[in-house]
Amino acid sequence: MCHISSCRSIQNFWVSKLIQQEGRASVEMQTLVKPRWGALLVVIAWLAVGVKVARGSSNVRLRDGGSIYEGRVEVYANGQWGTVCDDLWDLNDANVICRELGFGAALTAASHAQYGPGQGPIQLDDLGCTGQESSIFDCSHAGVQQHNCGHSEDAGVQCSEPANGGDTDDNVRLVNGPNSHSGRVEIRLNGVWGTVCDDMWDMQDAVVVCRSLGYPGASSALVRYGAGTGAILLDDLRCTGQEQRLEDCQHNGVGTHNCGHYEDVGVDCLTQADPVVQVRLQGGTTDNEGRLEINLNGGTWGTVCDDGWGMEEAQVACRMLGFPGAIAARWAAFFGQGSGDIYLDDVQCDGSEQSLLKCTYVDRYSQNCQHSEDAGVVCQPLIRLAGGDRPNLGRVELYHEGAWGTVCDDQWDINDAGIVCRQLGYYGAKASVGSARFGPGSGDILLDQLGCLGWESDLFGCPHGGLGNHDCHHGEDAGVICNVNVRLVDGASSNEGRVEVYFHGEWGTVCDDGWSLDNARVVCRELGLGDAQEATQNARFGPGTGHIYLDDVGCSGNEDTLIECSHLAIGIHNCMHSEDAGVICQAQDSIRLSGGDNNREGRVEVFYNGVWGTVCDDSWDLNDATVACRQLGFTSAQSAPTGAHFGQGVDPVYLDDVQCTGSEATLMSCEHSGIGQHNCGHGEDAGVVCNSQVGLRLVGGISRNEGRLEIFLNGAWGTVCDDSWGLQDARVACLQLGFPNALAATPGASYGSGTGPILLDDVACVGHETDLSSCQHAGIGSHNCNHDEDAGVVCLPSVRLVGGSNSNEGRVEVFSEGTWGTVCDDGWDDDDATVICRELGFQATAEALPQAAFGQGHGLDILLDELACLGDEETLLMCQHNGLGNHNCGHSEDAGVRCGVAVRLVEGSMPSEGRVELFANGYWGTVCDDGWGLVDAGVVCRQLGFSSAQEATMSARFGAGTGEILLDDVSCSGGEERLTECSHNGIGMHNCNHGEDAGVVCNGVAANIRLVGGSGPYEGRVEIFHSGRWGTVCDDNWDMVDAAVACRQLGFTEGAEQATTGAQFGAGTGDIWLDDVGCSGDEAMLTSCPRAQTHNCGHHEDAGVVCSTRAQLRLVGGPTFNQGRVEILHDGVWGTICDDEWDINDAQVVCHQLGFFEASAAHQHAGYGQGTGPIFLDNVQCRGDETDIMLCQHNGIGLNNCGHSEDAGVSCVVAIRLQGGNSPSEGRVEVFGRGEWGTVCDDHWDLQDARVVCRQLGYPAAQSAWSSAHFGAGTGRILLDEVQCEGSEDSLGECLHSGLGTHNCGHNEDAGVTCSVNAIRLVGGTSPLNGRVEILVNGQWGTVCDDGWGISDAQVVCRELGYQNALEAPTNARFGAGTGSIFLDDVGCTGRETELLSCPHRGVGTHNCGHSEDAGVVCSNGAGIRLAGSRSATEGRVEIFHNGEWGTVCDDSWDDDDAAVACRQLGLTGGVAYQGYGHSWGAGSGSIWLDDVACSGSEASLWDCTHPAVGGHNCGHSEDAGVSCM
Repeated sequence: MCHISSCRSIQNFWVSKLIQQEGRASVEMQTLVKPRWGALLVVIAWLAVGVKVARGSSNVRLRDGGSIYEGRVEVYANGQWGTVCDDLWDLNDANVICRELGFGAALTAASHAQYGPGQGPIQLDDLGCTGQESSIFDCSHAGVQQHNCGHSEDAGVQCSEPANGGDTDDNVRLVNGPNSHSGRVEIRLNGVWGTVCDDMWDMQDAVVVCRSLGYPGASSALVRYGAGTGAILLDDLRCTGQEQRLEDCQHNGVGTHNCGHYEDVGVDCLTQADPVVQVRLQGGTTDNEGRLEINLNGGTWGTVCDDGWGMEEAQVACRMLGFPGAIAARWAAFFGQGSGDIYLDDVQCDGSEQSLLKCTYVDRYSQNCQHSEDAGVVCQPLIRLAGGDRPNLGRVELYHEGAWGTVCDDQWDINDAGIVCRQLGYYGAKASVGSARFGPGSGDILLDQLGCLGWESDLFGCPHGGLGNHDCHHGEDAGVICNVNVRLVDGASSNEGRVEVYFHGEWGTVCDDGWSLDNARVVCRELGLGDAQEATQNARFGPGTGHIYLDDVGCSGNEDTLIECSHLAIGIHNCMHSEDAGVICQAQDSIRLSGGDNNREGRVEVFYNGVWGTVCDDSWDLNDATVACRQLGFTSAQSAPTGAHFGQGVDPVYLDDVQCTGSEATLMSCEHSGIGQHNCGHGEDAGVVCNSQVGLRLVGGISRNEGRLEIFLNGAWGTVCDDSWGLQDARVACLQLGFPNALAATPGASYGSGTGPILLDDVACVGHETDLSSCQHAGIGSHNCNHDEDAGVVCLPSVRLVGGSNSNEGRVEVFSEGTWGTVCDDGWDDDDATVICRELGFQATAEALPQAAFGQGHGLDILLDELACLGDEETLLMCQHNGLGNHNCGHSEDAGVRCGVAVRLVEGSMPSEGRVELFANGYWGTVCDDGWGLVDAGVVCRQLGFSSAQEATMSARFGAGTGEILLDDVSCSGGEERLTECSHNGIGMHNCNHGEDAGVVCNGVAANIRLVGGSGPYEGRVEIFHSGRWGTVCDDNWDMVDAAVACRQLGFTEGAEQATTGAQFGAGTGDIWLDDVGCSGDEAMLTSCPRAQTHNCGHHEDAGVVCSTRAQLRLVGGPTFNQGRVEILHDGVWGTICDDEWDINDAQVVCHQLGFFEASAAHQHAGYGQGTGPIFLDNVQCRGDETDIMLCQHNGIGLNNCGHSEDAGVSCVVAIRLQGGNSPSEGRVEVFGRGEWGTVCDDHWDLQDARVVCRQLGYPAAQSAWSSAHFGAGTGRILLDEVQCEGSEDSLGECLHSGLGTHNCGHNEDAGVTCSVNAIRLVGGTSPLNGRVEILVNGQWGTVCDDGWGISDAQVVCRELGYQNALEAPTNARFGAGTGSIFLDDVGCTGRETELLSCPHRGVGTHNCGHSEDAGVVCSNGAGIRLAGSRSATEGRVEIFHNGEWGTVCDDSWDDDDAAVACRQLGLTGGVAYQGYGHSWGAGSGSIWLDDVACSGSEASLWDCTHPAVGGHNCGHSEDAGVSCM
């Protein structure tokens, strides 16, 4: 046997030596693990040490002899085994050894390492025994470890066998066996030999027999070696395994039994002649996992049954195999069924054993299993990746001699990385990284100067500098990025497709049985994409071929890889490829800037396959930078810095030799060397400086067309001061936001006070400017205002209803590109109508009415056709449709809608109260309180579905509205169905202001819900008011989430204590309105939850609730949820708090009690309007640290000397911020609590949590949830840990977490977020409107074959490129033959698809064509030009559409010939040219697409005129060209 170190270097496999001393026996286990695919073979040699426990010694053993009676002498001293030197060694010394071991007399005293040299210390030398000593240590010697020898002088002995196979007292023997260590057990008691019955006989009994015979243990119990004769002496043996003799075990009594000799028991004992107990893994994807198989006594391989199999047993098995430990225990033949014997069953280990045979178990003769129960393990590999945020990337670490160590990055390359990735089960390496990219490791640096060729089975098989030989530090630790073992195939983009997994060198599909969104989430996360949007079934992305590897996948959604989820054994399924599963993931941002001082500049990094990488600066220029900046949302680039101007990035380098024309949509779309192909270092990382962008948004409004105006300037959002704010200013803002016009300019923070900078003041627009920042103003950031003066707007909605008898119905007309048009009724349904009604602010039902039900829209364009809304879109234009202006309809098909009631309640604390607003003339307005009374309020309440009115409120009790006042002097008789049927002055006729806005408090229910049959107002049977009747809710699937929604709707803000079923509060009568309710928990009303369309219930299944009644607070009348009048619930009634002595300490308690982190202000004098009802508290005096307002000092409940003009209010801080990011929309998450800012730990941090953060900060969505201090480690306290949001919460504090300040983290675990703020081109054409069609697939451009190519296909291409329609679909490579791949063939579009890859085709890359058949398109030039900045349709600034973006034309060389072409392209005549200084249509924004245009005047389009490259110019927007047409 070779020395361990030489074995490693010569044979390239691991050797681990484990020594165990247990009782009187010692076991040496040598583990040889070949690190290659396939089985692991473990050789465990069991060597006998003592014969009889009563006589033997645990301090002496023999090694490497031909039998148990001979070998090298080893003795145990000072905690370790060592050898004996042969100086003076003779037969007397040997006799002492043999006697101590319980053997016969010594036959020889061997010297000169006859049995091989040992290892470790030489314990004894110069022995001088007389031969009569009982222990070798009783002999004279030189002293323990005192010697002058080497292991070449190791002493040995050969002992004679003891009589009767090792039993010198003739008390037990083995009879009728094939050898001396096997046979029927016979025992001598009271001078009589007899047999032992097999009742209750097990492995522990067999061990006692074998050990009493001098053998180290038993390999099998219950072996049959024939029937004996004579007495049956023992029955029902119950040994623990520690007894010295069989008769010492518990039994029925000598001679007491109920057996016959056919039950005589036999055993097989372990001896040195039994050479190996072998252990291996079979059926796994890597060498560290598989079905556990063992081989006893050189026989056949067999398995282990999974009865009782768990992590403790798996730990022992993995250590036997030489691995550091176990990751998982597998059951039910997870790695496939084995064959042969099942050797072990009911294995029970405590986890500390060195061998399964040291655990308790049932042997193969007593097991009750089948191979469908074969046990398996997943062991911790001998190699691992550390420091990465996903399993497929990290620092490379190797396991050696019980410790982990790293690899130095000297000469580290893709070949070395490939070995690591394949060894870990991945199908290859994406990148090799150095310089401790994944953090510095610790411990030994094991390997350096690796020189793998790529075919080796493990890193130790590669040339290297020698184990532990290096000149490195941990700052040079090597890492890898492995390809993940899952991919998406045949999707229209890289974030969707059929799921395929990699196993044993081949790709295979996943069956859709049990396929769910949680499974899809795991796939998307493993691929580094965004959250899953859909889990597709039935081969949505086409059927795959080859293996179906996974079926019945059941993920929780938190797993790192799909293979970690539960599933049938790999390859076991009952499916066909028509059931192949797929996913649609959210696309991730594919570009970012790092290292800059602001969000407009930095090192360019691109995202590919889940990992960020850099761009090399070879050929990097302003065109490339322009594409990068536009992709990031900026208008253009200022400069293209090279030479790692913004600092060096880290591997990988993804792009090199980038050559953009400047018109591409993404950097990846430009020509380049190929992803990952480069000859650069990070000293050549490319960067950009982008031109700033100007953005607007509306915040705090009820609908999307109103709100506080906020502007994005210099990298930050800020507000606009209302000084001089008027309708012209609002009009510019609304037009910039895409609305048709402005209805109102609102001052005085009417939509709530903003935060952050005030960016504009004294704005004075003419009205035709294209953006607000172009108007005259005091200068960016110059102002004399506070946020109480924040300006707002009410814009005219982009949709209107025309021709109806009431304002809630009519023909649908939409506004786009400066004009109104109708919608065709093809495909028109209630989902489309729902979007329209919601966009207009209606909150009830919607009905779709086709065939010009409200008259034909003569003279208008038909703008939309084939609408296919899902119903949850924010605007109609977000729904799928044919494209603006594409239709096959006449106005007899104009679509219409009838929305729910045209009245709503706003700013109330619950749905049954609020300011009355009416919808008329296309917008919402208020009602003046002149003459307003309870009869009028009753009409409103009944119109909204409530039973009656409780109160008619006046003087803007629920806050002052904005916009128009639509009704005044309302006088109802009480019998009207709608408020507009009452007597009034006329729509819009009034003499009021918004301080007189009318409101109502409705009786009976809060939004059509009540509780019946309970003992108090907080409990009862749930009943819903619908169609004028009350009805119940069926209890099918009724749970606490549904109950919480019901309770909150009823005003119990703390939710539900119980969801009752089975008509606990009595059976109702009448209708059953709801069944199978499935609320998510964030709905405002029970009727908003998903539910069945019908029911299958009786009233004995009526659902009920018990709502939480502990002290509750709410804020009422504030513009946002974190501020308002404080109201407290007592005895089922809401009341207010008087402001006497009300201060910030009191407000602090309220805010803390409501879940906010801090109070920013304590308001007095009914600052949020006067309340109603009782005043419950007065003279409140809090310290500020109380947990409940009722715990503060006060006069007593109901004792006060106040009126509601003294109602107290608070403003609470919603304290969250992002730090350390490259833009305001990304960074480390920090929250404010207990007076300081602190971070959030990344335990359980995911995209749901990030969504809440981004929503709380005002962003529409989250792109990424970052962990491991991605944006740098914070300082101070860690305030939140174990955050688990559902994703619908309003703030992070509402999510489940471990408690403020409770955590087990360091700042290296700080969480972060990134919030959200055309892979097709035409080549070879004469203008951007025509050319050969090329698409981008997997980073490569390829062509489309012209088989079946037609105008419908071209239509889809043109629309995808931003043009209106197609004129022609050329074939036969009219625009020249392409090169490279042909990606699509037999394309069959209907013309309605949004992208070419969504059309039917043969499959990506499947074709029978050559490039002589490359398809092309000629797109319409009728679209793509417009006039801007003017109120007239025949004059204005010229803007053209290119690459999905509008841009201007420079006036260099601009003349009347050019103007004539522009007018003709617009469908107009004439043409007078205006240069930038000569017209009043304002400066444009965005790109300047054309310069030095030189038309002859006869061209059909400006694109056909002579001009430099698109985007090439030397102009500013002060030179924007204009025209005046006829």
